[in-house]
Amino acid sequence: MNPKPSLILVDDEERILRSLGMLFRARYDIRMTTDAREALRWVDERPPDVIVSDQRMPLMTGATLLRQARLRAPDTMRVLLTGYSELDAVVASVNEGEIFRFVQKPWDAEDLRSTVAQAADIARALRTAPAATALPVTPRAAIGPAVLVVEDDVTVVQEVREILPAVTVHWARSIDEALPLIDAHPIGVIVSELRVAGSNVGAFLKLLKREHPDIVSIVLTPFQDVSVFIGLINQGQVYRLLPKPVRRGPLGMSLASALRHHQALRDAPALRQAHAVEPIRDSAEASVAQRVMGVLSRLRGRTVPVAR
Repeated sequence: MNPKPSLILVDDEERILRSLGMLFRARYDIRMTTDAREALRWVDERPPDVIVSDQRMPLMTGATLLRQARLRAPDTMRVLLTGYSELDAVVASVNEGEIFRFVQKPWDAEDLRSTVAQAADIARALRTAPAATALPVTPRAAIGPAVLVVEDDVTVVQEVREILPAVTVHWARSIDEALPLIDAHPIGVIVSELRVAGSNVGAFLKLLKREHPDIVSIVLTPFQDVSVFIGLINQGQVYRLLPKPVRRGPLGMSLASALRHHQALRDAPALRQAHAVEPIRDSAEASVAQRVMGVLSRLRGRTVPVAR
């Protein structure tokens, strides 16, 4: 293995590429291009540890490029650079590219270095990890993963139950109802609105990913705040973002894919590293996460330190 992590940088602006190159040249084996098609050829020839791509490019969007890179080299970690206003890019990057991080332009150099370093470490760990072996079958695991729907709207629950007649589907109408269900049942997938019973569920989903990296989240929402979505990707590794009203076809495909992804995460612990999350940065969300953690700890019979 090359002692230097390998990195592909893609941006249609030479000036941006030069800036990125200056950030990483000393510590990485880098290849840079303004042509997304050339980047894909490089991925085929020698998959990099990390690929960092701009979103807005003339021949191919960054989200499309990263989706193609994921299909060709699943262990390559993917980072998308773009502006806050690009809602479609954010949604496509998570639904199609399953990216590791979404980085806002103009970027903070230290944050970007740290993100790429973490991504490279994870990619190398994935490549050297032993082949996945099935975990021991426990009574709970033998039951199979269940789906938890956190929603005010009963029609969404009914829709999920109709799509998955052979899977146990639980329903919670608040975070407080959801926590005992998570503790008591082998939840593999959570389908959730962003606001339930008047409360923001974002912090709850982010905390769950940190505590249970094998649980896969699908967010259904009419909400279109790009900064909220970016937080869900970087701090919650949300698996899919689907608009409301819910369409049965995309929901069914997302549920099937999410259950398969949960199984892969459960059977291959090394893969969970690829879903490492950033710390929750918003103070209000951190407070909610602390409360949720306290409830989970009480349910497990443990104590939790008080936040300061």
